[in-house]
Amino acid sequence: MSEPHTGGDEHPRGTLALVGLYGVLFALGWFAIYLFVYLPRGPVTQ
Repeated sequence: MSEPHTGGDEHPRGTLALVGLYGVLFALGWFAIYLFVYLPRGPVTQ
């Protein structure tokens, strides 16, 4: 029989990089909407 794989509790390679990339893209998208949509329109008033 073959030896069991000993590194079963590790994350797949690149998982942290993908999650970090998603977070950076989300933050950049939010910041772009803030700069180019919210600021030109001004604050919400009634």
